[in-house]
Amino acid sequence: MKNIYLMVLAVMFIASTFITGCKKDDEIVVEELIDYTAVKKGPWNGLDSLTDTIFKNYGVRVYYEFNPRVIDPTTFYVPPQYDKAKLYTKYVVEKLWLEPLKKNFPMFFNNQKPIEFLILGTYVHFNSISSGTAAGAGLNGQFYRLGMGGADKIAYTKAGLRDHMNTLFHEHAHQLDQKFGRGYLYDRVSQGTYYQLNYLRKPDNTTRTDNDAQLDGFFTPYGGFAPEEDFATSVESMIRYSKAQIQTIVAKNPKLANKYQMVYKFYLDKGIDLHQMHDILNQVASTLPL
Repeated sequence: MKNIYLMVLAVMFIASTFITGCKKDDEIVVEELIDYTAVKKGPWNGLDSLTDTIFKNYGVRVYYEFNPRVIDPTTFYVPPQYDKAKLYTKYVVEKLWLEPLKKNFPMFFNNQKPIEFLILGTYVHFNSISSGTAAGAGLNGQFYRLGMGGADKIAYTKAGLRDHMNTLFHEHAHQLDQKFGRGYLYDRVSQGTYYQLNYLRKPDNTTRTDNDAQLDGFFTPYGGFAPEEDFATSVESMIRYSKAQIQTIVAKNPKLANKYQMVYKFYLDKGIDLHQMHDILNQVASTLPL
């Protein structure tokens, strides 16, 4: 009995010593708290000043550097080169996106503009690496943020930036589609005729052209991939082509004409005329000092 008592005392003594010894060693010392809401620490450069001015004038925060609040640390993200990011911010974000919307379509600007704009350099890696001007598409699941990729590879010319706006409106269309829904009736128009993964080639294995797709009821072959791309490419096409050109295209197939009217009204109800926006973008792009 005495031996058992002594063993219990010994175990209690050892446990007490272990607990006491671990207290100090197990403390986590945080030298500096991470502020996930901070815009930037340290000296500002010219681009930082520009993004701050855009935030004050339009209420949109532009991100061109890695920020753990904006980009998940597990995401492989390539930020843009400084000089390209500055050009992109000035001419795409401010001059071709925010300024025309605020001036000409205030209702759409106030209600549908994402309040964060994320610029990618070349690549973003989620499940697989994707590149190009639509590489930010994976980031556009949140309605408050618009992400655009390929800033390092865009041609910074009047024509190059004007063409890029077609893709930007395509990506933003996906956000509005998710936010409001393109509608059951829209999906019924071309139900059963989508190309799915075969959108690039026809059954005879020849390349499918835009004209081929338009005869089938889609603006582009990619628009025939699925209803969501059908919707987005319709928006892209109305930004790319004039109203007269669009009328010629949709005359090729009554289904295409029907969907065009749906998409046009979808945007009109939210405060923007896509045909007018096409003309405005042409005019603004022609005056850029490039």
